[in-house]
Amino acid sequence: MTIRKNEDWGSTVARPENLVICETDAAASHLATDYYLQHKPIPAIAITRSNLSRALGTKGADTDSQKMQATPFDLIEVTFVDASTVEQIVLALGYGLLRKSWWRGGIFAAMNTSFVGDWDCAPRSHPNDGKFDLLTVNSEMKPSQRLIASRRLRLGTHLPHPQISVKQITSFEADCSTEPNLYVDNRKFACVNHCKFRLLPDALTLYW
Repeated sequence: MTIRKNEDWGSTVARPENLVICETDAAASHLATDYYLQHKPIPAIAITRSNLSRALGTKGADTDSQKMQATPFDLIEVTFVDASTVEQIVLALGYGLLRKSWWRGGIFAAMNTSFVGDWDCAPRSHPNDGKFDLLTVNSEMKPSQRLIASRRLRLGTHLPHPQISVKQITSFEADCSTEPNLYVDNRKFACVNHCKFRLLPDALTLYW
């Protein structure tokens, strides 16, 4: 069930016996993708160092506790084609990001949560609201403006901005004519020429 404004999110439960512990969001993304591509249910996952957990006001899961917070999460299915010309799929827990460089060119980010590293990119994003936030940086945005925005991104004060937009959607096909790099939860996939994003609601449960 997706969350609604002002509703509680998650519940306190006993630590699952089959809990799989991942060190990072990238490791959890890799694990979830493997299960998804094999058409198997994604197991219960705990992440010890996680940007996702900032939505909960913590840095990661307490895997020694016998009581844990269970939170359902949407995922973003990222389908892309690179130089191999083979269509590939990877699941994003936090974000999928397309860019050549922060300093030039267009940028697209499908955000399940707000954070990319230390940057608070989509301050209103929530990882279980039934949509992802699409952040777009206009290709014509000048380097001087990008410098100012980069300083504000740590505090999430870069919006509103006439050349940066955010909207909530459930699917998006990006313009990859410049062959940008794809980043999914801090994993880099180089030079993609086709990429689309699709929300998978309530796709897994994470434990903290």
